[in-house]
Amino acid sequence: MDGHKQEDVVEYWQKVFLPLMTKFEECMVHYKGPNLKHVEPILKPREHKIIPNFQNESSFHANEQVRNL
Repeated sequence: MDGHKQEDVVEYWQKVFLPLMTKFEECMVHYKGPNLKHVEPILKPREHKIIPNFQNESSFHANEQVRNL
């Protein structure tokens, strides 16, 4: 079991992580509609555009191969 369904993990995601990500999404570029139209965020004073860099296990392990030249 990897623990993603444990009660404390679910509570953290629902009460901390997801509300925080919702707040961050307001400062991220969005893509809307079937043509994925680029929509810039409307930033308040002193806010900065957030560019997320998500990765999954496959990208994490992408450069693990040792190269022999």
